[in-house]
Amino acid sequence: MSRTFEELAGTELDALYQGALFLAGGNPRGAEELLVNAVTLAFKEHERDAGPNEIRRWLEARLVRSFLRHLREGPLVLPEDTARRVALDPVTFESLGSTELFAAAAVLPPRPRAALWLVLLRRWSYADAASILEVDVADLEKLLGYRDVLMREIMSAPGLRRTGTEM
Repeated sequence: MSRTFEELAGTELDALYQGALFLAGGNPRGAEELLVNAVTLAFKEHERDAGPNEIRRWLEARLVRSFLRHLREGPLVLPEDTARRVALDPVTFESLGSTELFAAAAVLPPRPRAALWLVLLRRWSYADAASILEVDVADLEKLLGYRDVLMREIMSAPGLRRTGTEM
């Protein structure tokens, strides 16, 4: 029995909202606007016979396309500049909270932010991510170079400072 668009999209809303928060740099209003636009776009293009994994990827693609289209057409509600710097101390990725991740994402340019979300956080193949971003794989690899900037921002977040003695 085929599921309705609402049922399929409903199962993915939490994950899509987390992605929208990452793309919007942690700004809830921007994430909500982005999610509504992506789900509206997805509803218009809905394919009834797609399986659950295909639907997940398909919705993620619509989220990124909506994000990039929105940036071309007008300003998405993005956070203020996060110009904060503290001493760089080692930190484990497991101790990272979503707030720190989203704040760190806010300092990245939009295309690298979208590339990192697709490849590092959603585990898309380079070929599929490059297709959605409308770049070739070599350009995608350059965009993914921003992961170092993302990690520096994460590690410099207040409250994540470590002495190196924690387990």
